[in-house]
Amino acid sequence: MGYCDGILEKDIEVTCEDLVVKGIEANGVIINRKDIKFSEVAFNNDNKNIIEKLTLNEGTKGYKIYVPTPTPFSGTTTTMEEGTNRKTFTNNLGFVILDNGPEVAQIIDALATGEFVVVYENKYKGLQKTTSPGAATYQIVGYYQGLKASTLENDKYSDDTEGGWNVVLTETKVPKSALFLYAGSAEASTAAFKTLLDEAQA
Repeated sequence: MGYCDGILEKDIEVTCEDLVVKGIEANGVIINRKDIKFSEVAFNNDNKNIIEKLTLNEGTKGYKIYVPTPTPFSGTTTTMEEGTNRKTFTNNLGFVILDNGPEVAQIIDALATGEFVVVYENKYKGLQKTTSPGAATYQIVGYYQGLKASTLENDKYSDDTEGGWNVVLTETKVPKSALFLYAGSAEASTAAFKTLLDEAQA
């Protein structure tokens, strides 16, 4: 039987040359969780909070989320939860759809019943780190349990959505505090992020 209790093996300190900043960039990628090819997903050997290769099933692709607001993906949080036998984490991913109509309704209907994985780009990249520079750039939520809709709301008089949709997707009982997509360098990770929007080949 494995020993799973946490053992701290790193200093807790601030990198003064690369101070953390808040916020998320306007672009993300949303993927139907059933389209992830889990058998080919590659985790980093030394850090299991890093996925080096996120593979999709042949013929499937991710879809762009574009949130052109002053605070994109507002309401995105990770919170520790007390469980019966262990602590886990809850991820909330918030965004607005500044649109409405039949095509948007199709998206909302799919969000209402599906399970999803989202990769988003943090404003803080960690580019000045001496080890794994840029590894903080692309964060993954929904990998373990799938993001499911917890809020889908259309308020015709909302100043926040301009009559569009407020969306919150939630993943519960997550065993790790965070997952990052890092393909070995900042450049390779950006390429891997963009590739998620292309139809996967055999």
